[in-house]
Amino acid sequence: MGCIRALCISALFVISHLFCSFHALDTITGTQFIADGENGGLVSSDGNFKLGFFSPGKSQARYVGIWFNKISEQTVVWVANRGTPIMNSAGVFKIGGDGNLAVFCCNQSSPLWSTNVSLPAGSSSSVKLLDSGNLVLVAKETIVWQSFDYPTDTVLPGMKFGLYRKTGLNHFLTSWKSIDDPTPGEFSAGFDPHSIPQLFLYKNSFPHWRSGPWNGRILNGLPEVGGHRDYYTDQIDLINITFVSNDNEIYLKFSPKKDAVFSIIVLETMGLWKRLIWHESQKWVKVQVVLQDLCDEYTRCGANAICNADTLAHCACLPGFERLYPQDWYLKCEETRNKGCGKGYGEGFVRLEGVKFPDARNSTVYSNMSLEECERECLKSCNCTGYANLYVDDMGRGCIAWYGELRDMRRYKSGQDFYLRVDAVELGMYIYSRFYVVYDIFNRFELKFLSAVRSKSPVLLLLVEKERKGESGYMSLEYALEGLFSIKSDAFSFGVIILEIVSGKKNRGFFHDDPYSNLIQYTWELWKDGKAMEIVDSCLADSFPSNEVLRCIQVGLLCVQDNAKDRPSMSTVVFMLSNETILPSPKKSTFVIRKNEPDSSSVGSKCSINDVTVTIFNAR
Repeated sequence: MGCIRALCISALFVISHLFCSFHALDTITGTQFIADGENGGLVSSDGNFKLGFFSPGKSQARYVGIWFNKISEQTVVWVANRGTPIMNSAGVFKIGGDGNLAVFCCNQSSPLWSTNVSLPAGSSSSVKLLDSGNLVLVAKETIVWQSFDYPTDTVLPGMKFGLYRKTGLNHFLTSWKSIDDPTPGEFSAGFDPHSIPQLFLYKNSFPHWRSGPWNGRILNGLPEVGGHRDYYTDQIDLINITFVSNDNEIYLKFSPKKDAVFSIIVLETMGLWKRLIWHESQKWVKVQVVLQDLCDEYTRCGANAICNADTLAHCACLPGFERLYPQDWYLKCEETRNKGCGKGYGEGFVRLEGVKFPDARNSTVYSNMSLEECERECLKSCNCTGYANLYVDDMGRGCIAWYGELRDMRRYKSGQDFYLRVDAVELGMYIYSRFYVVYDIFNRFELKFLSAVRSKSPVLLLLVEKERKGESGYMSLEYALEGLFSIKSDAFSFGVIILEIVSGKKNRGFFHDDPYSNLIQYTWELWKDGKAMEIVDSCLADSFPSNEVLRCIQVGLLCVQDNAKDRPSMSTVVFMLSNETILPSPKKSTFVIRKNEPDSSSVGSKCSINDVTVTIFNAR
């Protein structure tokens, strides 16, 4: 008999629970209320979200919040009275006498929390929990307040996370103080409206992380989705992301491609920004996370520097800059040469691949410019320091130009190309770095100069084959040299390359510390004395007639003449190297007079000691 009674009680409980679920309210009016511990709360019509009183973690304090109703792990997505907890179970959630939604406690007339908006005179109001998880206050069939405009630490699908330019309403997220306390913590996140919209994460009101601008696919600087082994790759493509920026509003919105997928963006108590998806394994899994590493920290490396999490030192100065205080642990980068307007004659841009764009608050968008037009526009201003394509999927759609210091750059596998403004010397160094194999072959490979269609010049036809069979690692060198002509360079830079190739690595040990000025100076002096072949690498001297090698040296010296007007154009350089025309005699070359003269006998030796004074070379 006792078993039958217990079975009946259980059946009644199940029936009662089902009845209550089917008849759960999603709306209350001015005559209804929710009392803590008495009448449950509001449940959205699809049953996905619930509003009611709760206690977070181990805390005994009571709050009104919204959480997912159909998952096993209670996940609160919004809190009303997060700064004014109720310390007992006497809380009431209702529409007050002024028509505003409010939280009351202990029969007090003043609310602990209220929507605090102006309502039309004589209007009655109601509140409804929508299927999106948005709690709305309605008067005269118009939404006069919504929880989506006042988020706590979570962005839900369909929520416009951003700001309204005209009203100034900014949808900032603020972390919980702890897992037991929803009081606003030290981290916050929102869009900065200055110049190009960027998402910032702040720690105690100071920038802690920055996203970079929208690039047509994602915010530049966000980590690549699915980049970690613990990510559930089958969930990566379940989200659609929308970004809008116009005169009225700026916002980011995401939505799941499948209705059954629960997904959120949350700013955690320790400052981590995470995109999570509820997995069938009954737990939240990470799809995207910031901060992931030290390079995610805002301006980790200071101005005019770049951070690379894959290197031991992390921080390095950008091309054209060097560490101000080498002994200082904190990187301070200053410009190495030019201090005036622009970068001087022969300046140009080096391409930094796979980077997070610099802080765009000192940038300008040129919406209808191509990259080539953006380059010309940047060169018009002394303060322009670089430019980049605005959208990754449309090369002709627009570009961004930066003016002044470059801050908060880092390397990224999913980063974009950034074009950094540099002077002629730095541009030449950049070109070597792209074709560094030319300068390393003398130690490891057998040189072979083969005939080709384009030219008879040994400089243009250098092709390297490994001696051992089956290893053709540098067979692409010919293609690399051809690529020199597709780079926007100047004659000076290419002239230095010619002289480097001719001199060879074995014969220029004393050029190591200051390769440009030393190499140009001694090549010029040997040319004047009729001894230019003394600088030529022995492999090159043995393989080619001296007149062909001397012609290469002569072209190189023409390219580095002191007066820029005397230097040939790049098209003329190619013509000189490809034809047997009579070349003009080079004039004085650009170099800095050295304080100490190394032993000239070291010039032609295969091994030399680097005991010379280091000089600084300033190109014109």
